[in-house]
Amino acid sequence: MLEIEALNLSIGDAAILHEVSLSVGAGEKVAVVGASGSGKSTLARTILGLHNGRVRVDAKVLRIDGTDLPAPRARGWRSVRGRRVGYVPQDPGSSLNPVRRIKSQVREALRLTGQPFSDHEVGVRLAEAGLADSSISARYPHELSGGQRQRVLVAIALAGRPGLVVADEPTSALDADVAHQVLDVLTGAGTGLLLITHDLALVADRADRVVVLDGGRVVEEAPSARLLSSPSSSAAKALKSAMPGHRVPQPVPDPRELVLSASTVSVRLGGIDILADVDVAVHRGETLAVVGPSGSGKSTLARVLTGLTEPTTGTVRRTGRVQLVSQNPFSALDPRWTVERIVAESLHPSLGLSGSDRRARVFETLDEVGLGPAFAQRRPHELSGGQSQRVAIARALAARPAVVVLDEAVSALDVVSQARVLDILEQLQATHGTSYVFITHNLTVAADVAHRFVQVHSGRVIESVSAEV
Repeated sequence: MLEIEALNLSIGDAAILHEVSLSVGAGEKVAVVGASGSGKSTLARTILGLHNGRVRVDAKVLRIDGTDLPAPRARGWRSVRGRRVGYVPQDPGSSLNPVRRIKSQVREALRLTGQPFSDHEVGVRLAEAGLADSSISARYPHELSGGQRQRVLVAIALAGRPGLVVADEPTSALDADVAHQVLDVLTGAGTGLLLITHDLALVADRADRVVVLDGGRVVEEAPSARLLSSPSSSAAKALKSAMPGHRVPQPVPDPRELVLSASTVSVRLGGIDILADVDVAVHRGETLAVVGPSGSGKSTLARVLTGLTEPTTGTVRRTGRVQLVSQNPFSALDPRWTVERIVAESLHPSLGLSGSDRRARVFETLDEVGLGPAFAQRRPHELSGGQSQRVAIARALAARPAVVVLDEAVSALDVVSQARVLDILEQLQATHGTSYVFITHNLTVAADVAHRFVQVHSGRVIESVSAEV
């Protein structure tokens, strides 16, 4: 189905992919894994012809179903995308049109790929993607959960009945149950699947083969079971060793000093209770994990704790400054600003820092998050995902807040970058006594960092326990 041999790609003077070769047979499931910056997403965009004018592509073989793929920016891609290759991007929030109903977007995908596009057919395709509720087609993207939006993207990717689907990190922002539901749809569609991911656990029972990328090169390829049990390349070994589940949180310095609390907090929007009578307490130097499935109210709680959303009822008490680190650093960082200016943004005049002190604090914090002064004049588009998230963390920590609320702040990172960020957070907590509210859907990651757990479901706290229990 997909054949790639000796693929080289450069952007300007920078070589990104080097002699990459791989294949996906009809109905075969192949995973491409690698750390941030290894070239995974670049490879996906190459297969789909989604590059700009600065990209140069050269390959001995680059074809789908026996037909050579068009040159970058050539007109022939219209007959390839959607019809022969479907694409499921990582972020459904930015991939769906916010002002068009779901029905309209699925219908457009059907029409452009030459398929029947009646309301009935739209309903059939959504049902095939696990969205059997007929009311979904009339909704807008913001009215759906993350998992529902991702399944809409799967329906769009499969609209033209392609023989191959390229899925670029399609489940990184989803809780485990929803992720498995999305993968059930993708792997049950009968198409070839090229799954771009950093999650080796996900690969274990989904992929027939695994290709490991490192520095734009294929460094290992093996059946998934063999690669996971005994990887041979240093890149695959690093991915395996960085998988969560091996950390032990440091003791809380003073479990008696309360720095943030929410008491009987409720949030009602449009007549619906998003949060109902939630109680949360955070102590100095403590990491409180807030866990729960998609749509449970975790992110709403984050906004309440940071003051971005006022509770309908209840009270929030804060001792000192509270900062937020969101899930997606690319949308949280101003693309026009340098890293230095982004980090300095949190240094409010009320802190009483002079101009030279502000600059010194920025460079000190960049050093603390493992970036250093060399990154100060870069802009967000010049950073990897892991580097961007470290900039977001530096911005939050530069003001030396009492509490940092991290809303799925590592869920979109590969496991190596994730491990580095968690190391940095632990070191900064030990240095400054910072408290963290660590919001996540990943229980394994939560167990690595948390002193206590709060489990949220349908807007209510259903359990609060010590990590030692």
